[in-house]
Amino acid sequence: MKRIKTIVFVLLFLGLAGGCGKTGTGENAADTGWSEVETGTSDRIEFVDEDAVSGDKTGMTEDAGSSETGEAAVDQKTKAMELVEGMIAEQSFEVELDDWGNVLFVSAAPADNKGEPHFVLVKGGSIVYTFPESRFPGSDDFVEVSAVAFTDYNGDGKKDVIVIIKYQSGTDAWNEAEVFLQENSDNMFYMDYPDMADYRIDAQTQEGPAFYRDTFLEEYLCTQRLTDTVSDITGTWADYDSYVGSLVYGYIDIDRQIELLAEYRDMWAGSVEYADDVYCFTVTDLDYDGSLEVITSNMGGTGFYSDNRFYELDREGNLRELETSFTEGSSQPDLIFDPADTQDQRQMTLYSSFTPEGIRDYYIVRDWCKVSPDCYVERTSSLCMMNDYILETPLATQVYTYEGEDYTEHVVSEDCSGNALTEEEYDNFADTYYSNMGLEKKTASFLWISMSELEGKSDEEAAELIRQAEQGFVR
Repeated sequence: MKRIKTIVFVLLFLGLAGGCGKTGTGENAADTGWSEVETGTSDRIEFVDEDAVSGDKTGMTEDAGSSETGEAAVDQKTKAMELVEGMIAEQSFEVELDDWGNVLFVSAAPADNKGEPHFVLVKGGSIVYTFPESRFPGSDDFVEVSAVAFTDYNGDGKKDVIVIIKYQSGTDAWNEAEVFLQENSDNMFYMDYPDMADYRIDAQTQEGPAFYRDTFLEEYLCTQRLTDTVSDITGTWADYDSYVGSLVYGYIDIDRQIELLAEYRDMWAGSVEYADDVYCFTVTDLDYDGSLEVITSNMGGTGFYSDNRFYELDREGNLRELETSFTEGSSQPDLIFDPADTQDQRQMTLYSSFTPEGIRDYYIVRDWCKVSPDCYVERTSSLCMMNDYILETPLATQVYTYEGEDYTEHVVSEDCSGNALTEEEYDNFADTYYSNMGLEKKTASFLWISMSELEGKSDEEAAELIRQAEQGFVR
């Protein structure tokens, strides 16, 4: 299940707004609630080893904090530099890691400082373990690994690894945390919360005891603004565990939701009487509340007319159609195209906003209308789901007219207030509009499946198609 985590956004609904991502500057930063993170390389290397530090484990300077002693440690690092490309020597440490024994933890910068660093364990002149990496690595500028800690974070008796990483994009900078939890059969977390296993990332190769990442946890730390120092993170496991418990047990699990959507398909997958050249559905969780939505869309006719409907399961498992701001009989955004096959993966741009009411995503959509044989209109707008309501926000329009015997094209572009735009300004208007508001630009993919695929299917077969659509939604 490839979804951003529910817990983060419920936290925001309770007014615990925060963010981990590109930070705004000036007035925009103040308006959106983003915290401003100082850019550049810090002059302090933070290192924590629970076995080596007593009292307040807030970090030690490079000179005082290294567990490396003697020529053997220096030699181990020298050999590792030949072994690991991009090795960051000042953030690589010898450490005792339970069943691993004495190993060298190595931080390595990404190529050309683009994207995410990686981390390995070196022992006996070989790489013996590669730590789990992100499923969807970013492409922002890597600045530094600013902190490394070795501590039993989740209290299961095994030493874990906490890393704080600084990224930058232009003048904006921010911290992210990666937490590598050592595998332990006594850890009951995923037995207590089996649905959380979808957020777990395991290493692909290993020669000894494994570590895993809980991406739900990492989003929680980001949203709570707990990624500036190691001391911010240590001691937060109990709060995280209790909060997951308060959320998970309030939801119908995804498998059951998919079964219900299959049973209810007569409500959302009925036939349409017009604009039926293309008729598809997809499955999402637009508002991050753990309840799935079905979006149906049909398009056709000489005017390229689209009709879109949104349905959501409530906490009791009942299906309801959501209200929208669409006006009856008016043109609606074109959410689908004619798929080459029975399935069509469509990528959309969105802009994400952190608010006290939760995270709101504004999906950029376009509507292409044929007004007359010699006049076409393209509308650019955004769609946002808030409080179980689908809101369309007009942004800009572009009118194409064709005149004379040679059908000379004339293009007029305007924003939603009627101000003239150049074609370039029109093309970039959504980005300019939402970036000036301090929102973060992202992408999402939707898997659209033809309604014809549901014809004659049993509930079990329909559920499998719905599952494909749900798993095809990637944000």
